[in-house]
Amino acid sequence: MQKVGAIIGALKSGQIDAWSIVPHIAKGLANGPTVTIIGNISDYIPDYQVTTVFTSADNAANKTELVKKFLAAFSKGADDFNAALVDKSAGDQAGEDMVKLIHKYVYTSRPYEKAAPSIRNGAMRINKNAKLNTTNVKDQLDWFKSEGLVSKDITMDMLVDTSFVETY
Repeated sequence: MQKVGAIIGALKSGQIDAWSIVPHIAKGLANGPTVTIIGNISDYIPDYQVTTVFTSADNAANKTELVKKFLAAFSKGADDFNAALVDKSAGDQAGEDMVKLIHKYVYTSRPYEKAAPSIRNGAMRINKNAKLNTTNVKDQLDWFKSEGLVSKDITMDMLVDTSFVETY
């Protein structure tokens, strides 16, 4: 179907029965009369590693301090993001301020009133200090290999540099 809009149309019209998609799209669809959320990945795969932080091999090798400083700043922002939009422990104004900040960079072609619900619905926890679940990343890598989606020669050492973040 090649485009998200085509898949949404197929789901709403009954041409397809199910679809796995990011929460901010799923929640919006479930607000209508034709789509029901039947489960979350986290219900089936606990501790599923969804997001990660990437940099170039050159940065990792030659700009180590820059990468570490970026991760420190990123972690502070992640803490603020989690408090404002995920835990909602920072209060309503902090949530509103965070959505306005994000809107400067995301869904910029939409007016704020139209973009805000998608931003809020898309809020997912960012691991403190970019902590990485390497057990799950390895499981995902193994699946990609088994499906022929990546070379069988790819190793965890090639994919992840654990010197920058805490792992579990």
